[in-house]
Amino acid sequence: MAESIGAKLRKARIDRGLTLEQVAESTCIRPDKLAALESDDYSPFPSMAYCRGFLAMYGKHLDVDVSAETRSMEGHNALNTKEYQYIKNAHIPPLSEDSVAARERSPSVMPLLVFGGILILAVIALWVLLTVRRLGLS
Repeated sequence: MAESIGAKLRKARIDRGLTLEQVAESTCIRPDKLAALESDDYSPFPSMAYCRGFLAMYGKHLDVDVSAETRSMEGHNALNTKEYQYIKNAHIPPLSEDSVAARERSPSVMPLLVFGGILILAVIALWVLLTVRRLGLS
């Protein structure tokens, strides 16, 4: 039976004497994601695009050819919403009264201030125009 890509990655990492934490630091991929790749468990990833990208980075770091595996992942998304662990495990706090009250506040006074400023400028411009005409300076 052919060795899985995850097993190849794990073997390459161990052969190099690297820990998951060391590889995580070098690749900027979290250790839990690396462990998932080594276990051929793609469910912790939000989409197959992330999985393909991390798999390619990890393979490149360890000099393991993962191109066949990443090509086989293209064009299909084997994950579904049941596998989005970060959503399933997320704690969503209830809305507080303050946030509800903030939505019910009166509209902003900014439009009124802008309109007032334009109106004042128009009155000043009209006054200057009438003063210039009255003095006969035009």
